[in-house]
Amino acid sequence: MAEATGEGLGTVRLASETFLAFSGPLAAFKRAHPGVEIELHQLTAVEMARQLRAQDVDLAVASQPIAVEGLESVRLLDEEVGLAVPLGHPLAGRAAVGVEELADQPFIAARPGHWQRRLLDRLFAGQGLVPRIVCEGDEAGAIAELISAGLGIGLVPALARRTATRLPLAWVDVDSPDCRRALTLHWPRGGRLPTAARLLRDAVADWDWTAGEAGGPGLPGVPGVF
Repeated sequence: MAEATGEGLGTVRLASETFLAFSGPLAAFKRAHPGVEIELHQLTAVEMARQLRAQDVDLAVASQPIAVEGLESVRLLDEEVGLAVPLGHPLAGRAAVGVEELADQPFIAARPGHWQRRLLDRLFAGQGLVPRIVCEGDEAGAIAELISAGLGIGLVPALARRTATRLPLAWVDVDSPDCRRALTLHWPRGGRLPTAARLLRDAVADWDWTAGEAGGPGLPGVPGVF
């Protein structure tokens, strides 16, 4: 309505599993379009699918497939997921580790439904194993902090590895070609997106997600990006 009456560009509704990786692109977008109001919705992939179908959100960024017909999408990032361990841990000096070697290790993990937890469960199931989880929660960005405190080990994406340099952690590659994640932006096909949604879609799609810091050029990185 704001767009139609010429009073502004209106509101855009963005959903994602976490917004820690969005500080850079959202800050740049608000500087370029101060008249756009951004609503952020932290949702699981299942919830994103439902709200995209119901048109309750305009855009969704997920690290796992969204099962909804009639969507368009663009891949933002495809990256390795590695293992973070505390300094002094027996695995800290290793370059790589096999999944089967992690059977008895205590894991810090996100709750079921989060991409990181699904990846962990899938990797272990492929070896006929079940991960030993000693801590699970909704605050995925705290995983690296808890690992550095010595409470366990955990999977972290390469983006977090580049930005969590202030934490006392050792990083170990996981010897599996499936230990990766793909960050994908989704929006409804066909129907005309509001101007605000189109502007944010283009800004997120054009952002340099491979930059050395999650904040992008000229912005500080965010530790523990999941």
